[in-house]
Amino acid sequence: MKKLSQSQADARLEHLEGWEGDEAGSLIQKEFRFDDFVAAMSFTNAIADEAEEMEHHPDICISYNSVVCMLTSHEKGGLTEADFKLAKAIDEIEVNAHEA
Repeated sequence: MKKLSQSQADARLEHLEGWEGDEAGSLIQKEFRFDDFVAAMSFTNAIADEAEEMEHHPDICISYNSVVCMLTSHEKGGLTEADFKLAKAIDEIEVNAHEA
């Protein structure tokens, strides 16, 4: 999978609600909030299952009810299609988590 150019990454980012890119165009991130720690951990575990299946793993920071997901393709030195595919999957997991 090829590294995306800044313009390619920006165009894909426009289709993701709440995700933000860094100035260097090397990652995207989003903060998710839940009612409590248990809900945040359940969400994080669901992300882990999806990431394993996709063989693409996010950096995750958990602070009580807040989960920040950071996506980049380390081996490519920036963003690839895999990052945007995983971002969409994470958004779907969040919808399901809030509906449960």
